[in-house]
Amino acid sequence: QRATPLSRATSFLWRDYSASFLFWEVLDLLRKIFLTSMVLFIDQEYGSRKLLRTVVATIVSAMFLTILALARPYRRSDDLYLACVSNLLLTCCFASGTVIQLCDSIAYEDMCYNLVGYKTSLGATTFVVVL
Repeated sequence: QRATPLSRATSFLWRDYSASFLFWEVLDLLRKIFLTSMVLFIDQEYGSRKLLRTVVATIVSAMFLTILALARPYRRSDDLYLACVSNLLLTCCFASGTVIQLCDSIAYEDMCYNLVGYKTSLGATTFVVVL
């Protein structure tokens, strides 16, 4: 394939990916759009007080991390490692948010102590911040 002036000018969009994964940037953008805006449409009436949004975000992040690790779309292994670590940290942040929300709710008070070992959201928040 011959390089055109347009393909050279836009090479920053695709040069990090393997030839069979040129679509990966689009997939990553769809994930970002889902996690930043589409998750707000889940349970609009009571969504900010329920666990569903953070659980869905945790599951989506974990699934993307798994697909990323299996597909290996990057040419350089350093890019793959950085992407995996950043997605792992994002998944941990969403999981930590689930724990904090679980411990903050009065309805799940006993479950918080049984699952995490903290009676209040202050202890869970302190644990997440230290972690």
